[in-house]
Amino acid sequence: MNTVQVHPSVYRIATPYEGNGVVFLYLLKGDQVALIDTGSASSPFAVLPSALAEIGMALSDVDVILNTHGHLDHAGGNAATKKASNAKIFMHPVDVPLSQNVQTEIEFHTASLRALDFPQSFIKARGEYISITAGSEKAPVDATLADGDTLDLGKGIKLSVVHTPGHTPGHVCFFWESEGVLLTGDAIQGQGSRPGGYPYYFDAPTYRRSLAAMEQLNPQVVCMGHAYGGGGYISDPTKVGDDANAILRESMRVADAMHQAVSTALNQKPGATRREIALAALAELVYDLPQWRLRETQMPGSAGPTLFTHIEAAIAGSYPA
Repeated sequence: MNTVQVHPSVYRIATPYEGNGVVFLYLLKGDQVALIDTGSASSPFAVLPSALAEIGMALSDVDVILNTHGHLDHAGGNAATKKASNAKIFMHPVDVPLSQNVQTEIEFHTASLRALDFPQSFIKARGEYISITAGSEKAPVDATLADGDTLDLGKGIKLSVVHTPGHTPGHVCFFWESEGVLLTGDAIQGQGSRPGGYPYYFDAPTYRRSLAAMEQLNPQVVCMGHAYGGGGYISDPTKVGDDANAILRESMRVADAMHQAVSTALNQKPGATRREIALAALAELVYDLPQWRLRETQMPGSAGPTLFTHIEAAIAGSYPA
């Protein structure tokens, strides 16, 4: 079973993709059927038809595609899904370039890796993986989203758009306020989507502010794009009640711990390179966060961009107090 009902009107779809990843999409059934994200380029062929058939539906039933952001594992399936359904695609305008051009996305993911002196072989392999997962066929975005927009799907489903930058600059969440349901994509990351792998975001100050803003919404159901966990919590992508607030608090704790470790390393190692600062921070973080380091990079799998943005924020003094 790939499809799980997490609310009377919301279904979660587990969508494996290249590289042993799993992204979770969400289907909302109002008078209009909305699909939150579309997975990688292969998802509409390999996973979605059978997943939707489990609940008596097909891709042709989808009316709107609501992208939380433009990354390959969340918007890579846009073109094929639109072709099968003629659904309208919605996305924040800042992330549209990521979804439309593979080279733009490769640069987004790898610029910080070069700044941290990652091996060229690793950077090349990362670019090749992005090309495969994102796919070459692109679908234009039909409508853009802005913070505060309301999307009325009918049958009482009214979604508020909440701009939550950090993972990407145009990342958004969708909040069904009357039910307390917050669909978060990759805006909430806990300790990361894989044990010891670390969270993955590109702007530490805005990520931390977005977490604080989501906490103020007091969601009762948090529907995440990956099985983000940590801190002893079961890595289920849907958090309910106290667990919904707990994953937000854990995400803030992790971000603050990373920033403190980076700031300490900067103070103790004046003149050090960014790579040296990142490795020194990891040496301190081993007491706060589990680490599974890759031999080739000497860092946890997702840690590079995240450590880099904390270094830049510490130098600029831009991280929220």
